[in-house]
Amino acid sequence: MIQPYPKSDPAKIDATADAEVALLKQLTDAARNLRGEMNLSPAVKVPLGVSGPADQVQAFAPYLAALARLSEVRHVADFTRAAQGSAAPVAVVGDFHLTLVIEVDVAAERERLGKEIARLEGEILKAEGKLSNESFVARAPAAVVAQERERLAGFSGTLAKVREQLARLPAA
Repeated sequence: MIQPYPKSDPAKIDATADAEVALLKQLTDAARNLRGEMNLSPAVKVPLGVSGPADQVQAFAPYLAALARLSEVRHVADFTRAAQGSAAPVAVVGDFHLTLVIEVDVAAERERLGKEIARLEGEILKAEGKLSNESFVARAPAAVVAQERERLAGFSGTLAKVREQLARLPAA
């Protein structure tokens, strides 16, 4: 209790290690986002295909598997051929391409994405209705109006991603 608080030593900061950890964080976020796009329960462990530098993929594999709840991380040498014809979403992080190695029921996925598009369009209409109402904009606190604008922007961005995902699905 009476010892001085430890002080950092800038000479011991390893920029390479910091960059590797930042890349691992980006890969983990991308893998989690892929799971979210496919509405996969966290309890379901699925394999992940990753193309990129093989040594880094192998080094990151155990951490990715644990942090993103994956059954395995496979290094894929030729990503374009591996992802060809797959309806699973793809994420790009630097030199890495990631995709979940799962079979997608195209009809069910089209239906799910259609429902999500309808829900998002309804939310956008509600937000636009509020913002186009002069009385709401004039009387509501500025923070509430700003929040509504942020919601509209968020819904619009999500809608664009969902439509893109729908367009990537193979024709039925």
